[in-house]
Order: sequence, then C-alpha cells, then structure tokens
Amino acid sequence: GSVTVPFHASCLRLLGHELTKPERDRTLVRMCHASGLYVGDNRMTLTENMLEKEANWLLQVDTDIEFPPTLIETMLQLAGTERKVIAASVPLGTAYPTCAFKWTGVPGIYEALPQVGLDPVECDALATAVVMVHRDVFDAIADEHGRSWFHAIHLAKSSPGTAPRDFAYVVNGEDIAFSMRAKAAGCKLWCAHVPGLKHYKTMPLSHDDERSRMLGSLSVGDAMGVLVQEG
Repeated sequence: GSVTVPFHASCLRLLGHELTKPERDRTLVRMCHASGLYVGDNRMTLTENMLEKEANWLLQVDTDIEFPPTLIETMLQLAGTERKVIAASVPLGTAYPTCAFKWTGVPGIYEALPQVGLDPVECDALATAVVMVHRDVFDAIADEHGRSWFHAIHLAKSSPGTAPRDFAYVVNGEDIAFSMRAKAAGCKLWCAHVPGLKHYKTMPLSHDDERSRMLGSLSVGDAMGVLVQEG
C-alpha cells in the first residue's frame, strides 16, 4: 500500500519516454500493478498477467524504487541474447548491501555479495526489487514445478528422525524461492549496477553513492510489472 512519489514520477517519465518513440519502436506493452499483504502473491499476479499477453519479458520494479526513463532499454542491453534473468541491484540495507547472493553451501542459506559492477555478474540467487525475466524462464519453471514461481519454499533444518514437535525449517522467501526454481530449471541468474536507481527505505539507498565514494566522482511489499516486447 505504499507507492513512493519518486516511483510514481519514474513511471510517468518512463511512459513519456516511450511515447516519444515511433510506435513500431516502443518496447512497453503494458504496465500493471499488484498490491497486497503478501509480496510473493503480488509477484505471482504480475507473472500471470504477463503470460496472458503478447510480451516476451516481465520487468518487475518495487514501488519504493526510483529509476531512469531508459530502464527498459538498459535492462534489454544487459540481457543481450544470452541472459534471461537479469536484476538491477540496489542496496537492501546494512545486512544486504546488494541484490546478488551466493549460496553458502548450507541448504537454503545465502549471503549477499558485497558489491556488483556495471557488467553483469553471475550469482546463485537474486533479490527481485528490479528484475527482468524472459517468458522462457517462467515456462521452464512451470514445466518443473507447476505455476508456482514466487511462492516461498520451506526446507528441512532439522536432521531426519527429529521429533515432530522439535522439527525446524528454513524458510526462503519469494526472491530466493524464485531463484532456486530458476536455477533448478537450468536458467542462469545475473545482476548488475544500473546507474540512476534508488531504493527508498528510511533513507534513499543507491549504488551510485557507493561508486561516487570509490571513484571520487559520480558515475554514470508492492511491485509493478512492465511487459516488454523484444526478441
């Protein structure tokens, strides 16, 4: 229920940018919004909506994100012809500095990469604050797991033989659950820094600020679904 002003303004700028193009060159098919108590269900709704339309990509953007009007073109460029799941990273907070995660070797336990660069880096799991997924990935997951792309996964934490009342589980939320299913279906996951993104928490968080400090100068749940038409 919380759509930030920077997100709303970003949506308007994106629409305006698309409308400046000749109709044949527009990549935006439709914008749709999902809101509710469970963010996993919201992402499921956006995916279902996308699969009903003639669109090849779903770009999901959380409603506390500020983004540039060229986000679609940038994400398509990062995806290229080989990558079918690509996330644009934003800081998630102190505990999770990026949207890229690596598996620790313990079932269900992942840790965030400390930083990501402008070039896509392959990872084991993604936070889906800003992520673009090709239709083929959703189809591949459905073939393996049914139409359950973003529902949480519960993994056993206790060893076999543990008494039922003492048996514990590791819960992986919608981001990690989607990543696990995509990886199991043979899809690689990628993450990169896209300049111009900000994540509005208690204060705006951006990799642009980190890169400015590193280089000494500026470098270049609700969710929204953007359906994209591109090969």
